[in-house]
Amino acid sequence: MISKLARPWLAWVLCLVSASAQAHLMVAQKGTLHLQGDGAYMVVSLPVSAFQGIDDDGDGAWSSQELGLHSAQIHGQLAQQLRLRDAQGDRPIEGVMLIPTPPDDKPGDPVTQLVVMARFALAHPVALDAPHPEKGLVFHAGLFGQQAAEKQLSITVTQGGHKQLLMLSPERPELALFPSGWQVMMAYLQLGVLHIWMGWDHLLFLAVVLLAGGTWRQVLYLLSAFTVGHAVTLAWGLMGQIPFSMKGVEASIAATIVVMAAMDARWLRHQKTVPLRWRLLCVFACALLHGLGLASSLLALGLDPAHRLGSLLGFNLGVELGQCWVALVCAGVRRLLVKHWPPENQARCKQLCLFVAMMVGTFWTIERLL
Repeated sequence: MISKLARPWLAWVLCLVSASAQAHLMVAQKGTLHLQGDGAYMVVSLPVSAFQGIDDDGDGAWSSQELGLHSAQIHGQLAQQLRLRDAQGDRPIEGVMLIPTPPDDKPGDPVTQLVVMARFALAHPVALDAPHPEKGLVFHAGLFGQQAAEKQLSITVTQGGHKQLLMLSPERPELALFPSGWQVMMAYLQLGVLHIWMGWDHLLFLAVVLLAGGTWRQVLYLLSAFTVGHAVTLAWGLMGQIPFSMKGVEASIAATIVVMAAMDARWLRHQKTVPLRWRLLCVFACALLHGLGLASSLLALGLDPAHRLGSLLGFNLGVELGQCWVALVCAGVRRLLVKHWPPENQARCKQLCLFVAMMVGTFWTIERLL
């Protein structure tokens, strides 16, 4: 019979053995933090470009020589940049183990990812069967890579049946563990805004839609059609598995830019305006595809199990706030053009913008299909 005191250590040893044998299964920029007994057990995969002064030859990877030469520096940066804090300060980190992971798990290749395992000593033991998760802990991560995909770190926190997803970035390097429902909603609201601002395909589609202009009421109708459209498929996608290939969905999202820009360019060439009812129908149809993309992103992030409704509501509100910001910027640019440019120059500018949008949308469509 294994004693209660030994169980956490046995679990940790099994975790180490499993991860050592299958380190390649740890996805880059993802990790776990498991609270059990008097310890918080962490496993996380970090890009080597997040560390300073280790890559001597500047090739974006670590050789075995660089690893051996700078081992103390690596441990020092880990202790400084990966922290678990409570009311008494940073919790001691111990048992740090490093598993270098080369690309495609080829042992002879230089290392591009570093799997880190460590244990934080908690101030007091936590129970796995506790009705409420441990409060007052804050996790900090300051190790982010140079590439855009390396600017986000997701950590899944567990304590018995309680689960939380931490989405960390250079702008938001620390988050509280097991926060209140309001804190969760605000965190997902920020994720929704960032998703729109970092989703260049969504931004370009909105810009094309708003480029045609119109009255404030017409713009409001168009934004509402886009909102309702993507809300429908976002909710549908979150109800279960999306029955489409995400490769095809992402390519279709890029194709919506081409379709909308080509339609507007054709009508503009004949010096006409697309009838509002056709424009609303087209925007709504395209929004259905964009909603599937949003659902895929939110499924990848994961809804907070303890606050599903709050996290879904926050993400949707964030998406809408991001769209409103884009609409205001486009409206401001259009107003400046109308005020300072003659009508013939405005028409040429619109044609040029629509042509560029079609080219970019076509490139994204082909790239995503291939």
